Amino acid sequence: MKVIDLKKKLKPFYSASAAKPSIVDVPALPTIMVDGRGDPGGPAFQEAVGSLYSVAYTLKFAFKKEKAVDYPVMALEGLWAADDPAVFAGGRRDDWEWTIFIVLPDVVTGKDVAAAVAAVKKKAKFPRFPEVRFETFAEGKAAQIMHIGPYAAEGPTVERLHRFIEDQGYRLRGRHHEIYFGDPRRAAPEKLKTILRHPIEPA
Repeated sequence: MKVIDLKKKLKPFYSASAAKPSIVDVPALPTIMVDGRGDPGGPAFQEAVGSLYSVAYTLKFAFKKEKAVDYPVMALEGLWAADDPAVFAGGRRDDWEWTIFIVLPDVVTGKDVAAAVAAVKKKAKFPRFPEVRFETFAEGKAAQIMHIGPYAAEGPTVERLHRFIEDQGYRLRGRHHEIYFGDPRRAAPEKLKTILRHPIEPA
């Protein structure tokens, strides 16, 4: 059995300090993605998350059974269509646009993902099965910080990150990025850990 230690290989991009922001240069990574719009507490988002994880685990088990390759399912990540910190501090959640995704190992191809999606669709329990797609995500240079606590309390941490970006001579580009550790259904809100990241470019 070949084991791909994806968490160790990508550790610099899935660990961050809560005390001080840092700059990372994120390589292009294969992913499965779902696009959507609306409140992240609403049914569309929950169906998207369920669909994404169903495909991710179907892929993992297929590789383990058919190709003798094992790897971990990585953390859920989200891209949010808002550069304004005020949106995350209390904007209209129904207007939020998002893309959620899970990073895959390089051995997974678009053909593998298509087969997993087809298998999941046959037994899907979701009222609407969102469009899960294979895509290489190239983020490049970005600044990040760890937020510890409820998602609704991210505002001050986002502001710290933005100030750091400006102080380092950069400006925002692209979409706000979050990486979620822990299950909000089981963990206490004050213990949740989320990497907040934003791609940057010279000011």
